[in-house]
Amino acid sequence: LTAAKNRRTPSPRRVTIMAAAVMQVDDRASTPTPQIARCIAALEGHEERVWHCAWSRDGTQLASCGSDRTVRLWRRNGDTFVSSATLDDAHDRTVRRVAWAPCGTLLAATSFDATCCVWRRSRQDDAWEILATLEGHENEVKGCAWNASASLLATCSRDKSVWLWEFVDDEAFELLTVLHGHEGDVKTVDFDTCSSLSEDDLLVSCSYDDTLRVWGDDGDDWSCRCTLEGHTSTVWDASFCATSSGARRIVSCGADLSVRVWAEASVGDASKWVQLAVLENVHTRPVYSCAVSGNRIASCGADDALMLLSFDVESGALAKLGRVDACHAGDANAVRWNPACADMLATAGDDGVVRVWRVSF
Repeated sequence: LTAAKNRRTPSPRRVTIMAAAVMQVDDRASTPTPQIARCIAALEGHEERVWHCAWSRDGTQLASCGSDRTVRLWRRNGDTFVSSATLDDAHDRTVRRVAWAPCGTLLAATSFDATCCVWRRSRQDDAWEILATLEGHENEVKGCAWNASASLLATCSRDKSVWLWEFVDDEAFELLTVLHGHEGDVKTVDFDTCSSLSEDDLLVSCSYDDTLRVWGDDGDDWSCRCTLEGHTSTVWDASFCATSSGARRIVSCGADLSVRVWAEASVGDASKWVQLAVLENVHTRPVYSCAVSGNRIASCGADDALMLLSFDVESGALAKLGRVDACHAGDANAVRWNPACADMLATAGDDGVVRVWRVSF
């Protein structure tokens, strides 16, 4: 799997959309702005494709991972980046995803070797050490995410399951539960860390089975609160965001070339999720990654392009702002906004490079 991406073309099968009234956005609207983003840094060091990148909460550190089995750390000073560490002795296969804990001293990395390694940085000498290696998944571990308090770490796998790990006494991880429900690879997971309800842990997962699932703690155990249907092929990425009042939203993207917005709605005493808007043909090939920052969404995919969208978080309205063609010399696998710098984002690509961009609003 280090050579093959395990990706498929969109399926002709249609899935019933949950919401009766979904905003269909005209994908031809608005002419892209040529100078919408400017590359300010090309970070080289990985020897093979880079699968993912992630910023620390304070925006000063960028982590990347790839098929060369390493995690690389880059320290930011303004628009300047320097390599600060290479973590290369934990995995013997591709490292697929990285995720920072809110504290900035813990970093989780998942691998095709079926493990998730958690690294901890020493506050004394800035050195990194392996805190824990989490084992149990039967196949490649594709994604990971921390909750807002860093008390929980979620991992997901080709084995179709999501595992929840509890971080105990800042020293050890204990398996809390295993969540089943998806009928295909689980591509990624994300916790709500931004809404007014973020303390009430909610987790979204997306899958090769064309669906997203929202999971929550029912007191005794975790269960699936809702299955989100609307994508017509693999759902590659999803992330939470919130309205000004703190209400939850989810943005997702997939191999059907679309970006979709989902909203939490109350149905009696229960919570339900409905599709609020969809923008078709955002890319010309599968969309692998999407990220939200305020009223902007960035996406990238197999057409080697970076796309920027305007986003009304209240209504879900989407519109194309601009496109950067050939943002990488090959598939663009991941895009992430800097949480401390609203006009900065990073992308990771098959060309083995991590690129940092300044966006013009």
